[in-house]
Amino acid sequence: MNRRALFIAALATTLLAACGGGGGGGAAPPAGDVVLAPVTTLAAGVTQTAQPEVDQYMQGQLIEQRIPGMTLVVVRDGTVVYSKGYGYADRETARPVKPEDRFEIGSISKSFAATAIMLLVEEGKISLDDKLDKFIGAVPPQWSGITIRHLLNHSSGLPEYPDDPTFADIFANKILGEDDMLARFRAYSLSWEPGTKYRYCNVGYDILGIVVRRVTGKGYFDFLKERVFTPLGMHSARLVAPKPARADSAIGYELKDGKHVPFVTTDAMSVYLGMAASGIELSAMDMAKWDAALYTDKILKQSTLALMWTNNVLVQAANADNTGIYYGLGWQLRTQNGKRWVYHSGGMPGYVTDFMRYPDQKLTIIVFTNLSEQHANARNIVRAVAPMFGQTL
Repeated sequence: MNRRALFIAALATTLLAACGGGGGGGAAPPAGDVVLAPVTTLAAGVTQTAQPEVDQYMQGQLIEQRIPGMTLVVVRDGTVVYSKGYGYADRETARPVKPEDRFEIGSISKSFAATAIMLLVEEGKISLDDKLDKFIGAVPPQWSGITIRHLLNHSSGLPEYPDDPTFADIFANKILGEDDMLARFRAYSLSWEPGTKYRYCNVGYDILGIVVRRVTGKGYFDFLKERVFTPLGMHSARLVAPKPARADSAIGYELKDGKHVPFVTTDAMSVYLGMAASGIELSAMDMAKWDAALYTDKILKQSTLALMWTNNVLVQAANADNTGIYYGLGWQLRTQNGKRWVYHSGGMPGYVTDFMRYPDQKLTIIVFTNLSEQHANARNIVRAVAPMFGQTL
């Protein structure tokens, strides 16, 4: 489950004005919801062959899913071969979305959090089997068996944020420091013994961000900026921030009573949304730079990546109805018809994203949308577009 679903569930009443549901799907827009003309924007400096069927499909999805705007970037063997924006980054000003625009990427951030940890593993500063208390100090006796590996592969037994009934108010209105957040986490009881079951857990990844700071003496994002984003030229990357209208960012939207409403991120929200589990926003074009780096040793060794892309068998036990779906260390994994998928999806208030790699074919599809997940489905778009670029599913 992604960050957006967790927080909107917790804030159903607190944020009703910003997050109301209703409408969606292929229904005609209600009276008062402005209908904008279709628009397509090409990435600057990218040579690409026209593919009308791709554009027709993408424009159709804007209408069918009522998505204000989205970006599509297709990468083959580390080179961008298709990159366009469809629709609008800002409905109010009719500003078209560009592939260079920032989107909040939600849980795709977990791949970067895992990268930060694995960089420290390569340097010998962390072992995957180190106990958590080595880095954050005293923990409840029930937590004594939690390791870094358990946090990375979602087998720690930690609960999720909605299990904390007081978190909604804190999320909306209060800014807590690192020590205060850890104090809240330490009050959580485990659902099972670490390493025995799988459950997707944002809390564990937020704790990993704290571990990075305590080991390096640098903020989690500052460490990633120094070691990943700046070396790769991913200059759009930043932590989630309150959203003034900016020419380089897509505004996130909810559907309220069937109408598009911008999601307003408060200062307090940005603190929690900006933690390691989901805290990064960047452009799809910069995501393509990350994809290219994954074929090299520029950031992480190939042997390290292979470890991150190794199935955690506990995932299959927890998802018996989803044969072939696994989680590694910061990455979702799947094998279908003998073909590997290495990917991560994300959802935040006002955004749904998907970063899908088909490593055996060296093909990557990146789709970012600026509509919340109860309405937008980026994964279906990825799966429809992939065959248009030769990927059989």
